[in-house]
Amino acid sequence: MTGAGAPARLTVDEVRVEFGGIVALADLSFTVEERQICALIGPNGAGKTTLFNCVSRLYEPTAGTIRFGDTDLLGEPAHRIAAHGITRTFQNLALFPALTVLENVMLGAHAKREREHARRAQALEVLERLDLAHLASHHAAGLPYGTLKRVELARALAAHPRMLMLDEPAAGLTHSEVDELAELVRTLHTELDMSVLLVEHHMQMVMAISEKIVVLDFGSKIAEGTPTDISGDPRVIEAYLGHPDDREGA
Repeated sequence: MTGAGAPARLTVDEVRVEFGGIVALADLSFTVEERQICALIGPNGAGKTTLFNCVSRLYEPTAGTIRFGDTDLLGEPAHRIAAHGITRTFQNLALFPALTVLENVMLGAHAKREREHARRAQALEVLERLDLAHLASHHAAGLPYGTLKRVELARALAAHPRMLMLDEPAAGLTHSEVDELAELVRTLHTELDMSVLLVEHHMQMVMAISEKIVVLDFGSKIAEGTPTDISGDPRVIEAYLGHPDDREGA
């Protein structure tokens, strides 16, 4: 397990995923350094969520290795990934409508195998940080979509991750909510001293908060670099970004 003092670097090395002859990821390699915000972008079907699912151990790669610090993640079952310091959100909300906000967030702290009172305290602390404490006893059912996205983020944070994976967190949010989310991710990254791996189509948010961007197209990496590097890369413009006037919210 990646210990408290061990380097928490995610290393994806030659990862290949095939589904019935279709190549979803073609020998993908990149790293997310400790305390770095790295975005993974590309058109729909480029393989971004497939990579997330490999790290989360929901998918089994055909080849390659994925390491977090000194831990071989591909040798771990899915239920142990959070215990190694990696948590995630999903494109589609994965909350339990019949449970309260507090109960949903407490599920995220379950990976630490602590007693219920400790998990409750952790969940309440996260809800307070995300300005959701007043909704702790409210059932998830019926809450606004933007609020539910924050609840899912709170659940991912409840395990005190060293790397947080966000799968299209801005999807379905208003422009003002996207701006608030970008500021929140930036603040959490700093205050909680963690890495962030972000899959997102909202380019304004990606360019504003990312330190590194990895670009996929048809399962292959076509570019990697800083936001400035990526925004001017002809291959990326051709495959994904388009002309500058078309980029907002792409």
